[in-house]
Amino acid sequence: MNYIDLMKKAYLVLLAVTLLAVVSIHFQWTTDENGTLMVIDNKPVDFLGAINNQWNRATRTCSAVTRLSPSDEKYQIAQSLIRNYSPPNSKAAVIAGAWSMESWTLVEVEFQDLLPSVVLIQTTDNQTNIVPNAVWSGFTQPWVAAPFIRNYIEQQVPQMPVALTRCFDPQSQSFN
Repeated sequence: MNYIDLMKKAYLVLLAVTLLAVVSIHFQWTTDENGTLMVIDNKPVDFLGAINNQWNRATRTCSAVTRLSPSDEKYQIAQSLIRNYSPPNSKAAVIAGAWSMESWTLVEVEFQDLLPSVVLIQTTDNQTNIVPNAVWSGFTQPWVAAPFIRNYIEQQVPQMPVALTRCFDPQSQSFN
């Protein structure tokens, strides 16, 4: 091996060591009860949530899920249920997005004086009700909102069709 080849290998090793040192200074991982975050220059980033969200978008099938509009009866029923759920603050509820599948409706809603929410509604025996243990309320930062909220609702109500939550993409500024 000649001197030039030896120097090239030494430079490559030095480059790799320098790269590892720089990465270890700027990138870290931290874990708490909500999961694992990447920390870049002391700023938490939900890297795994972002990957999960992209994977979800690439693999989900939403053909059985209906995006509701204000003229749909299920939308109007959901709006009425939510506005009457915790008055007086809920009276000014504004629906940011609503999705329906079978007897289930998932509604993203914003309020003037309450935290943003995602509400699961179910119709059984001609009775439509909010599923009380499947109401997400609050912000998700630093977590990516969609997978964080999807996971919460799926854990709360495992009998709900998973396609409904998988096709939920936050529409409001509160979750983007």
